[in-house]
Amino acid sequence: MSWISIELYKRGMVKIGRFKLSSGIESPFYIDMRRLYMYPDLARTIILELTRRVKLDDIDVVVGVATAGIPLATYVSCLTNKPMAYVRVEKKNHGTSSLIEGDVTGLRTLVLDDVSTTGSSILKAVEAIWEAGGIPVRVAVLVDREQGAREALASRGIELYRLITAREVFRDLYAHGLINETIYRELLEYLDKYSAGGTVNQGVLPG
Repeated sequence: MSWISIELYKRGMVKIGRFKLSSGIESPFYIDMRRLYMYPDLARTIILELTRRVKLDDIDVVVGVATAGIPLATYVSCLTNKPMAYVRVEKKNHGTSSLIEGDVTGLRTLVLDDVSTTGSSILKAVEAIWEAGGIPVRVAVLVDREQGAREALASRGIELYRLITAREVFRDLYAHGLINETIYRELLEYLDKYSAGGTVNQGVLPG
């Protein structure tokens, strides 16, 4: 699947540099999957690949996590003919004061977001679905930064499906000469340092 890594990089969705995350941690890379929908053909191809990898036959409704998960869920809904709902950032202060748009009561859900890091925003969405009477079955993302989301969800009995991991992206970019060895090693060191549990596990350069 190296073509995905290359397309994301060439179209500016994977950026190398210095970026401050919402956690306050400085990261040597940034993944901006919101740009994907500027390229409809690529978006359809990538999201079709995601739907092939995720079990959907027991899913009643797909649920997007605001904000980036909403267009992803819209694509998946249209491609699979599954009903769609989404979780708001916060409850409305008018009308039904609902946190979830759409009815998930008693329904088995696939939760969708673009990128997973620690999983905190996804877990909030999962909690909202439970509170609304829905049944979160699994979660799927396009890119997993591998910084705890999979483990956090597993502790609640929910499996995380990901199309590609950050480590796989950078391995592909290095293998195709799009980043040099110094940058690649720096990226691996960062991923090792901030991976779940913070265990250092040096990656091996592809030969």
